Amino acid sequence: MNYLLLRGLARERGHWHEFAATLATRSEGWVERLDVAGCGTEHRRTPWPSVAWMARDLARRWEDGAAARPSGPWTLIGLSLGGMIALELCRLLPAGFERTVIVNASSRLTPIGARLSGRGLWALGAALSSSDALAREQRILELTSALPPGARQRYAARAARLARERPPSRAAVLAQLLGASRFAPPAPGLLRARLAFICSRGDHLVSPRCTRDLARYYASPLLEHPWAGHDLPLDDPDWLCARIIQLAGGDTCGSPPAC
Repeated sequence: MNYLLLRGLARERGHWHEFAATLATRSEGWVERLDVAGCGTEHRRTPWPSVAWMARDLARRWEDGAAARPSGPWTLIGLSLGGMIALELCRLLPAGFERTVIVNASSRLTPIGARLSGRGLWALGAALSSSDALAREQRILELTSALPPGARQRYAARAARLARERPPSRAAVLAQLLGASRFAPPAPGLLRARLAFICSRGDHLVSPRCTRDLARYYASPLLEHPWAGHDLPLDDPDWLCARIIQLAGGDTCGSPPAC
């Protein structure tokens, strides 16, 4: 099985940290990472404030690079905003992905007050408005990660280097945020990929209810991590890799505690 990874708001391919290499090693598959318009390799581009637009842009780049990739089957993994885009990609490329795993995503299925708390929105705004890259990343990780402070500090230093090398513009981040706030998921009958959903019970940025609502809407398996924050691939990459490999093989893991 091969995997395409999509990151979330104001995040780029480098923010997968060890998770991408761990998944490649454990699955013995090909792992591809694509950046959303406005971040990483695409940081000079400002996206339209629409998840559908971002998905169409990714679909075009994905198809343009087909010759350089191994043939399928492919599993699509989307975190947060990347999860919303992943659902749209499944609609746009119905034969492209055999399995899609959505992690800590949200949609208009859930009331806006439950999707992003006032405290979370304030903290996120304060973090993104900071001109100091290290201070900004420290604040973001305080909000998105349940790791101990020392570990968060190490990852914040890495993320700050990425931000200095390929800084997303404020216009791009605002466009991504606005697009995410408007996202309505595609109708279940429009998607051919087998879906599975994963949420973190310790997510203080986006309520776990959002992912639960999506799983219910698509009548798909839902797994829950007991303590991780919003950035589950950072907090517990081993756990997430094991679950994704099981799901890609068609195993729904039974009830969440059994996983």
